[in-house]
Amino acid sequence: MTRILIFSFIFCFNFLSVAQNENITLLSNENYPLWLKTNHSRTDQTSGITFIKSECDKKYFLVADDIGFIHLLILKDDTIFSIEKILFVDSTFYYFFNFPKKDFEEIAFDKKTGDVYLSVEGNGQNYNDYVGIYKLTFKDNDVLSKRITSIEKMTFIPSNIFYKYTNWNVGYEGFALDNNYFYLGLEGIVKNYVFADNTYIFIANKSDLNIIKEISTKNLGITTVCGLFSDEDYSLWGIDRNNRKIFHILFDENFNVLTSSKFDGVTFIPGYHNLNYSPSYESITIDDEDNIYIVDDPWKEVFIPGQEILDKLDNATINNFKEYIPAIFKYKITHH
Repeated sequence: MTRILIFSFIFCFNFLSVAQNENITLLSNENYPLWLKTNHSRTDQTSGITFIKSECDKKYFLVADDIGFIHLLILKDDTIFSIEKILFVDSTFYYFFNFPKKDFEEIAFDKKTGDVYLSVEGNGQNYNDYVGIYKLTFKDNDVLSKRITSIEKMTFIPSNIFYKYTNWNVGYEGFALDNNYFYLGLEGIVKNYVFADNTYIFIANKSDLNIIKEISTKNLGITTVCGLFSDEDYSLWGIDRNNRKIFHILFDENFNVLTSSKFDGVTFIPGYHNLNYSPSYESITIDDEDNIYIVDDPWKEVFIPGQEILDKLDNATINNFKEYIPAIFKYKITHH
């Protein structure tokens, strides 16, 4: 996440958010947010999440940290059951070794093929050598093996479009897929070291990685794209971090925008729904029961609440803030 370029947040404290142009309501789950930690493990600077599957009474996700780690997250009964680190093995162990920063951002799972895609931002003088989408293959094509055995950088074409707006520490923080297409959401357009008032979403064929559509978000009122998820063909959910909004776009078959809706995001402190803090929404995914999950990548300069809030918190919660533990939020999609 690009820290120095973030606009002031818009604070929204609603449990209930209603779409502007659709008959959809998002209801915040009363058991959330949760700290992304257990007694034995935690995530750190979490910037990506993708749903894998439900099995028995557990839900499985992959989460990516922008300091170079991927974890298997398991939820059970709306609690954190476990967080287990994914290992890079064989030839993948040193794959990211020479990157100026292992700046992992979005992560996406293709339920049809079992492929996992990881978006990495570029840093250093030659940032475009590193920015990109990387396909990860797990041992036995099974995410639950927790072993990554091969990595392939995807070559989107034309390259001049793919790299048109990338910048130092600014890449595709949003990445999603449906049955036939990839969606690439640029974090933002950088002008004079700040984000402009819009960004771009590119759409590419899955079959040949050809970029076939370039969509400006200016008329949609979307400033940044920091997470994307497609729940069905031509349907795209996302995170506008700088406006702290959840958005939903429906396309026609030519990727003209049919509807564009925005929802407010809650800012409750875990365990304290009467108190708020400054989460930085970074990624979004949806499970098999129409539940949305959003992860928070703590922006350290504003993450810890003021003393007047800290005085109302228990010691464990205070320590979670001081240790910059990310959080996960949950919403229920309701269609009217």
